[in-house]
Amino acid sequence: MLLAQPSLHLIRRPMSIHDEGDGWRSYMVKPVGHASGELVALRPGDRVEASPPFGNGFPAPADLGGGPLLLVGGGFGIAPLHFLARRLDALSPSMEYTILYGGRSSRDVELDAVAGVRGEILPSTDDGSLGFHGTCVDLCRDLLRRLGAKARQATVLTCGPPAMMAALHLAVRDLVRDVYLSLEEVMACGVGVCMGCVTRTRNGTVPICTHGPVFRGADLVGIDGGREHV
Repeated sequence: MLLAQPSLHLIRRPMSIHDEGDGWRSYMVKPVGHASGELVALRPGDRVEASPPFGNGFPAPADLGGGPLLLVGGGFGIAPLHFLARRLDALSPSMEYTILYGGRSSRDVELDAVAGVRGEILPSTDDGSLGFHGTCVDLCRDLLRRLGAKARQATVLTCGPPAMMAALHLAVRDLVRDVYLSLEEVMACGVGVCMGCVTRTRNGTVPICTHGPVFRGADLVGIDGGREHV
C-alpha cells in the first residue's frame, strides 16, 4: 500500500510488487487518478508512505504441479506475474513457464518491464501491432490447443482487468488443471477492516486484501460473469 509524501490524499493505494532486490523494490504504476499520478511524479529523493506487503501470493512452486505454467498478464497486471517469474527463476530454475503479455496496442505492452526472466515471453495486441493479433485470452486458448494432451496438466496464473480475467477463466477452466487469479481491486485499509474490497467465494463473502488477492478460480462465485466484486 503506497502513498506519495506529501499527498492530497489520506488513503494509500494498493500496488503489486514488480521486482525486488537487496534494499530496493519496484512497482509498475499507471496514473489513472490523482493519487497514482502523485506516485508517477515522484523524483529521486522524494518520500513514499508504505505499508508492508499484505495478502497472499501465487502458490509455491511445489504446489503448481509438474505441467506447463502459463502466466497471463493483461496491461499493468503483468507486474505480479513478472515478480512470480523472478521467484520461479530463483527457487525453481528447472520449472518451465511461459509469459503471455497482452495489451490493446504495442504502446500498452512494455516488454522492458519483463526483460531478463528465463521463461519465454509471448506478446499479444488487440490491433496486431505487436506479436499475436488478438487478446491474451485468444493467445492462451491458441497455446493450449497447440499443447494438445499436455494442456490438461497446465496451470494458468493471471492478473489483469476483471473482464479479461473473467473471459480467460471461462475460456480455459475446463481445459487445464487449475486457474489462479490475482484480483485487481481498489483497497482502502488493506487489512480487512473496512470491507471495501470484497468478493464472493464458496466460503462466503471475504475481503480481497486479506483472503486474496490470489484465488483459485474454482473457489470464486460469479467470476465468469465479470462482476464478482461488490
